[in-house]
Amino acid sequence: MKLTKKVKGIILALCIISFGLGVFLPKFVTSSTNEEQKKFDKIYQILTTKWYYSDDVKNLDDTLMEQAITGMTSLEKDPHTNYFDLDQAKAFSEELDGSTVGLGFGYYENDEGNLVLTNVYLNSAADQAGLQRGDIITGVDSYACKDGIKQVVKYIQSKANQTILVKFIRDGKDKMIKAKPQSFDATVVCEAYKDYGVITLTSFSSMTGKDFNKAMKRLSSQGIRKVIVDLRNNTGGYLNAAVDVASSLLPKGKVVVQEKDKDGKITKRKTNDAYQQVKMDKIILLQNDKTASASEALIGALKQQLPKKVTTVGTTTYGKGTEQEQVSFKDGTSMKYTVGKWLTPNGSNINEKGFKPDVSVEDEKANEVSYESFKKKDVIAPETTATNAEALQVFLAYLGYDVDRTDMYFSPTSSEALKQFQSDNGIVASGSCNYTTWKKLLKKVGMALQDQQRTTNPQYRKAVEMIES
Repeated sequence: MKLTKKVKGIILALCIISFGLGVFLPKFVTSSTNEEQKKFDKIYQILTTKWYYSDDVKNLDDTLMEQAITGMTSLEKDPHTNYFDLDQAKAFSEELDGSTVGLGFGYYENDEGNLVLTNVYLNSAADQAGLQRGDIITGVDSYACKDGIKQVVKYIQSKANQTILVKFIRDGKDKMIKAKPQSFDATVVCEAYKDYGVITLTSFSSMTGKDFNKAMKRLSSQGIRKVIVDLRNNTGGYLNAAVDVASSLLPKGKVVVQEKDKDGKITKRKTNDAYQQVKMDKIILLQNDKTASASEALIGALKQQLPKKVTTVGTTTYGKGTEQEQVSFKDGTSMKYTVGKWLTPNGSNINEKGFKPDVSVEDEKANEVSYESFKKKDVIAPETTATNAEALQVFLAYLGYDVDRTDMYFSPTSSEALKQFQSDNGIVASGSCNYTTWKKLLKKVGMALQDQQRTTNPQYRKAVEMIES
């Protein structure tokens, strides 16, 4: 991530200022030796007074200080200690906060330019109004989605606590409901089926524990005693929130996690008495390689405290067993730094190891394949090798087109498959992948993955199979 903002507000927290050589030079309190400090001062003086490009860099003093701070917080030993500039600090805080204003649903844009709902967040305006996964929103008040989704989303967000008319399609029938956009927490999704429930946790915010408890009570009130908790792609958040979530599933007084500080002191964190256990007969946890941190703490607690009821499905988790604290500075920037490690209830440390699943199931390759940014000038031609050729062929195969390989060599057979895709989507059938074709392919694959996440996704289907058995 780029670091470009001023950091005047944090200078006092990290250094003291002294006057010398005609300029203000920072003196770092934690310098290891006097010689190192002299070297730092000398380099700073050279760059600010003798460097050829010194007049070309705007706010050079701030820039040098920012880069020095960035260097201090960019340690190979600990990738989770970081400094955040203004934009990054805001984004990080908003992610942890989890709340935003709107109707409260996830979506993708279909070929008609309408919003297809992929999830509805618990207690959001959409949830309260009865919108469901799969509903297709065609318009809001006088705004039609096909005329511009950004305009519709912006309009919804501007109508906080005001009644709007939402037009949508469900099961092929046109419908309308009234709803009031409001602040909602975008971390908990709850779906009830005949004999089981599915709760998706996207991250762990300050509200996640409370909303998870409401979701569990909602399922329990419908007589449901089996639940799938989807933690895939949940990279963590507040450890306190993981403790709160566990408190809705574990008996009172059970250890959820242990914290070990830099001096070796261990503190046991037990269930939060503010939440009462909602008993379940069977719990399936979905996990993958992006399941990390607070998500892994929850997995460890449930696996070790409810071994007969809990089963994990998917792939090995990320393996982040450290805990960070955040420090905010007056200018709006911030940093987070590691204060200790967390351990499972029995004292295990999964840092850089992760949790292996009880039942190993690989995800769709189209969900996992990596690719580089595709530039407007880029072209993948037949019988050439390209980094993105692997993803190109994987995506074509996922959409049902006949490719003969899925590596970085774009074969003639795969080129013929691409011609068919281009023809099906109103693109000149050249057999080469340009920027226009790549964008359309990504959109089609994204739509298909969203549509099929509750039908053909192998990890989810295995979890359903096990929960129903």
